Amino acid sequence: MRNCCIVALCIVFYGCSSSQNSPESSITANQILQDVSWLASDEMQGRHYRSIEARKAAKYIADKWKLAGLTPLPTKTSMYLPTGDSRDSPNVAAMYKGTGDTFVLITAHYDHLKPRRSGKDKIYNGADDNASGTAALLAIAHALSKLQTPIQSSIVLVAFTGEEAGLVGSKYFANNSPIPLAKIRGLMNLDMISRGEPNTIFLEGAPDAPRINMAIVRANKQVSLNIIRNAHTDWLHRSDQAPFLEKNVPCIFLSVEDHEDYHQVTDHTDKIIPELAAKTARLAFLAAIDLAHPVP
Repeated sequence: MRNCCIVALCIVFYGCSSSQNSPESSITANQILQDVSWLASDEMQGRHYRSIEARKAAKYIADKWKLAGLTPLPTKTSMYLPTGDSRDSPNVAAMYKGTGDTFVLITAHYDHLKPRRSGKDKIYNGADDNASGTAALLAIAHALSKLQTPIQSSIVLVAFTGEEAGLVGSKYFANNSPIPLAKIRGLMNLDMISRGEPNTIFLEGAPDAPRINMAIVRANKQVSLNIIRNAHTDWLHRSDQAPFLEKNVPCIFLSVEDHEDYHQVTDHTDKIIPELAAKTARLAFLAAIDLAHPVP
């Protein structure tokens, strides 16, 4: 009977995954490339979290989420969530409303590094780190707008500020959460998802988040990524899932290996693998829908 329920859920919630009309099919490599190209352009000056350009990036994210029909979090009237310091660009958070009172979070940081003082190329464009993860959030929002069936948990997208400055945005969110942390079924953080081996993504945190892991296993039957699990457990403390793990929120982290352009001015858009980022975004989207519809 349980197997029958799983099959029924897959039919109802996913539909025909091979169909060009399925929500996840709207997540494309071209869409990822366009958003990364804008976010990682020289004009954006690296999106340092205390810059005008970071605030422009925050507006770009919020505007696209509004177009996708997402709304501010409960009790909030804006998608901009300030940190405790007015000098910081804000976290940006929005949700696709479910029928219940629980939440599934998909997160990424949108900031990078301030320009260096000298050199022919001064700008840390941060195409992979982390315009790629931010572009995935934008693509996931677009896919959410295509859903036809109500979901139980609300799916919350959060673009964090200040990750490069010591997890500023995610620490503030976790310590002053606008949603009850106990109501979060799972959090998936995307940070650097577009470089390295084609079709390969690293997954950390699965042993302590079995429900998320199983959702990813089921989602990957449609996405067909090569997922390398638990190869870098130290990564769990290096990105925005860390403050939530400290508060016992189930979390996983999706990323690629560090590469020669990591935190270098050479992290340019022409070096990313847009299809890898798109497939990782599809994986997170499908896993989030799975988490939002728990099997009885």
